[in-house]
Amino acid sequence: MHLILGVAPPDSLRAQIVALQSQFWSDAWEPTSFLMLPLCKLGEVTSPLILEELDHGLLGLRGKGPATLAADGFGVFTRRDRITLELKIRAPVLHHLSVKIGTLAKRAGVKNPHVMTPLSIPLATITGVEAEDVSAWLQVHHSTPFEEDTISEITLFSTWKNSETTFYTAETEYPF
Repeated sequence: MHLILGVAPPDSLRAQIVALQSQFWSDAWEPTSFLMLPLCKLGEVTSPLILEELDHGLLGLRGKGPATLAADGFGVFTRRDRITLELKIRAPVLHHLSVKIGTLAKRAGVKNPHVMTPLSIPLATITGVEAEDVSAWLQVHHSTPFEEDTISEITLFSTWKNSETTFYTAETEYPF
């Protein structure tokens, strides 16, 4: 099973993102169907011993209280052969936590944990969209206001296909 540790966006942020996704200009913009802020991709983990060590480590993970999620504009990223439009998130506590998770995962025996930087929520795949259209959309929406929100738990998500699957299952939540 492919595992990712991340944050499920609070309902208010999720509603704002869905409203933004409805403003894409054509079918070439492929909205992301499952919204989450990935912190660390763990990859394929099937060993019960590694899963137990990972669970034990995540239960002991502590932060300095709730983390504030603040939108920090949009970004266009190339990930493998895809170009994605993402909402950048400014959350120093979560960035620090993602590095801790990567270290914890290595200690638990995960082969290649990948800490996600910069922190961002994928909004759409825009591989087939003209660069001028993306630029114009960004100019129109660059000053979109987002409310800050706080979170106090991370979620372990899984999928059975591969790392590019958009259907994730929330396995368990860990307070920090």
